[in-house]
Amino acid sequence: MGRKKAVIVHYRVGLTDGVSLEIEKRRQILEEMGCEVKLVSGPRQSGADFIIDKLEYDTPIMRDIKENCFKYFNKATLDSGNLIDMIDEVSKRIERAFLAYHHKEKFDVIFLHNMFSLGLHISAASAFARIARRLNIPVIATHHDFYWERKDFLEPVNEEITEYLETYVPPLQINNIIHVCINSLAQTELKRRKGISAAVIPDVFDFKQKSWTPDEYNSDLLRTIGVKPNDLVILQATRIVKRKGIELTIQFVRELERQKDKLTGKTLYNGKAITNDSNIVLILAGYAEEFDKQYLKNLKDKINTANIKTKFIHQLVGAERSYGDKKIYSLWDVYVFSDLITYPSIFEGWGNQFIETVFAKKPIVLFEYPVFISDIKKEGYFLISLGSKIRGNDKNNLIEIDVSKVNKAAIESIKALTSKETNILLDRNFEIGARYHDYNVLREFLKTYV
Repeated sequence: MGRKKAVIVHYRVGLTDGVSLEIEKRRQILEEMGCEVKLVSGPRQSGADFIIDKLEYDTPIMRDIKENCFKYFNKATLDSGNLIDMIDEVSKRIERAFLAYHHKEKFDVIFLHNMFSLGLHISAASAFARIARRLNIPVIATHHDFYWERKDFLEPVNEEITEYLETYVPPLQINNIIHVCINSLAQTELKRRKGISAAVIPDVFDFKQKSWTPDEYNSDLLRTIGVKPNDLVILQATRIVKRKGIELTIQFVRELERQKDKLTGKTLYNGKAITNDSNIVLILAGYAEEFDKQYLKNLKDKINTANIKTKFIHQLVGAERSYGDKKIYSLWDVYVFSDLITYPSIFEGWGNQFIETVFAKKPIVLFEYPVFISDIKKEGYFLISLGSKIRGNDKNNLIEIDVSKVNKAAIESIKALTSKETNILLDRNFEIGARYHDYNVLREFLKTYV
């Protein structure tokens, strides 16, 4: 018998968003286990083996469908009949395209990511539900987020859309679909809402890989982005989307800037000397989604008001190094030259950037989002907390936390940056991460299906 062939499907692959990163880990592990792996996605991708145009959710047609399906968007440009017709037409195109590819490749197992869980693209859910029934091969459906976790998707516009969600997001009573959640809160809620039992497989990381260090390729990174070697570099590694709470990072960096004199003349845990001409620089490495461009504008306005130094470098950062029209650094290269990581998300399915920071052995400033509290905090990591409570919103609908929490986080960050004990604590973080989130956790699960 030849080696098994697996296909991994998502709206996008090969980018720096959390799901793309998790897909790459699965691909690597499956190939190490002897599988042939193909990647299928929409057109916004890097490295896909097969592209289905209709899988992209951020297009005029798909935005029109999404915004007509949910009351949050207050857009009623399509009547119920036309809306369902559009959903079904997109769904059938996805189904036909995938089945044609399957007929050529003859897959043994299908891995789906967020196809059955989001309100962004409900056409894809019905397409892959039909595909699962028709092919009757194992379909591993990993749910990174659910539509009911987002206020945008809480209220369908009518009974037809409600029924559609109940039927397909995720689908019921298809025995060859194996459901996977990435946290216990989602697992519990899926069981309560749908009666569906799911395994919990948290985000994992390759803790056995070589440490990220300065080398010939990344040695010019700071110079390329206009940062001095003795500047204090703070990294926000996430995409620029509203749930990432990046305004809290701005609030924090402004306070750290106010207390900068406590850092001047000190040597950091990593050996960097902070001098009078050192700047505090916030690096934003992620890209902004089209639907969150107003959020990006509001962030930039807040940055200008806060008068902090920032660098938006997403055009220079990819999931891996590459040369094309310009030199592209990997996200890991940016971690190498960062002194402190901020992770102020108010909602995460799990938290890729958290475990990346643990591997990179960097201090992290974190807002305690619900899944962190329920699933991660108990593992015992050293971190700097921004608390878990939102105080309110400013005039641009950007969230804020209590000033005392920001002040405390700045004080604790200065201590962590300058303490001789910090490297010991970061080594311990690494050991905890390797215990709970190494590739072996995912490998053991995958063995059952390949």
